[in-house]
Amino acid sequence: MSQHADPVVPTLHTLDTDLDGIDYNCRQPLDLPENEPCWPIRPDQRPEVVHTAEEFMNACLFQPHVDRVVVLPDGIRLLKQQDAIPVSLRQAVSQNSNVRGFLSALSAADKESFKARLWQYSSKGQESEIRFKGGTKTIAAVSTILEEKENEGKIPRDAPLYISELRWLNKVEHPICKGEKVKTATNCDVYDFTALSRKMPFWERSEGGIFVGERGGGSGLHVDQCLWSNIGKNWSGYKLFAVWPWSERHAILDDAGKGKMLDFPLAEDTKSFLARARVMAVLRPGDCYVFSGGQPHAAIIIGDGISISAYESIVPANPEAIGTLIRTNCGKDHWKKCWMDDEELDELYEDVVGAVQGALKDPSTETKLRERLEMCVDIMRRDGDAEMKKLWAEEDRKAMGMDKMSQASEGSTATSTRSRSRSRSRSRSIRSGANGEVKADASSEGSTHGTSPEPRKSNWDKIDGFRDPMGICDVISAN
Repeated sequence: MSQHADPVVPTLHTLDTDLDGIDYNCRQPLDLPENEPCWPIRPDQRPEVVHTAEEFMNACLFQPHVDRVVVLPDGIRLLKQQDAIPVSLRQAVSQNSNVRGFLSALSAADKESFKARLWQYSSKGQESEIRFKGGTKTIAAVSTILEEKENEGKIPRDAPLYISELRWLNKVEHPICKGEKVKTATNCDVYDFTALSRKMPFWERSEGGIFVGERGGGSGLHVDQCLWSNIGKNWSGYKLFAVWPWSERHAILDDAGKGKMLDFPLAEDTKSFLARARVMAVLRPGDCYVFSGGQPHAAIIIGDGISISAYESIVPANPEAIGTLIRTNCGKDHWKKCWMDDEELDELYEDVVGAVQGALKDPSTETKLRERLEMCVDIMRRDGDAEMKKLWAEEDRKAMGMDKMSQASEGSTATSTRSRSRSRSRSRSIRSGANGEVKADASSEGSTHGTSPEPRKSNWDKIDGFRDPMGICDVISAN
């Protein structure tokens, strides 16, 4: 009989995959302690599980994610993310078993070079950010505030801690994509796994964060500031993760409150909230997963040792996903206390339009992907808000202007000799390049999300040349 009143994680976990060899130099426990408490997960609440990189990437790139969690066991290895965590962070994790030890093990230079948010969980059922007025949230700064509050008795020294959104303080050159400036601290991402990521409507690359926590820490109940999807990557530690149904997107947050921690021992109200969840999963070392950040979701770390994970926000080439995105900051669809700043949302929409236009203008874009992106454009034109429709109207005006310029150019040369016409055709073919690639025009320049006309060049032998390493284009053609 279990010593806990709460359910325990069974020997055969929700995701039954061998963990042998999954460590990634984090040196954290690969197994949960006996009788580790767990949420009561019903069979109908379990996630979808896929077992190949092809299946997972197909789900990420082309499928909607509302009311779903798709898990790829051993995804860190299968998606070549083994070395994504910087060496200095991995060393700090490998030498410790809790977050305070991790913070102490970081060098002074690292503490000043990285910024992050720090949370503590001294009150049951609540998350509390360790805040301070003024200054920049470098790890050095938040560590100092933590120490001061512990010395003052305001935070217990054994309160669970969670570091969120750890990234570089200032932009640095990406370690495998020369010339690309980012704040994300990961050495590589799922974004690097296939060049098709550059042709998605949106893929947040420059600001991705790393999350480091311990038992009792995690993310309280919330909806993302934008109704996009997230790819989660879990290098070490175990998490319980839950998503509530789209139909509950307001009700569960109204009832439980933003930031509600579903911690142990489970209170009766917590059990009732969990019973309403659409999907719950036990996430293990090495797992990758994708879900909609536009639905209420929460996570809590279980087991001994340190959990280290990271996320990438995306919008796949799927009209349903685009339809979800454009509901951001809409009262009937998006819980208002989680809204994105309007100006930031306008900029994001501009990035989306630029990314889609860039992919559609790229002659190398595969036919099936082009058809899906055109369906996405139809949704944005028809159902988008005033700003979205304004952006597409601007694209139409640009296209009309280019057509007029083209017609004028053709009219001015109509009286030219046939030899001059042949010469003009030859010069056009030379400018477009031997492979037919067309130079990007002004309408797609400046976007930071997927508008590059060529796959990025890297200096990492595990990624360099991986235009489509898993045959994802074949998956598109087949679907």
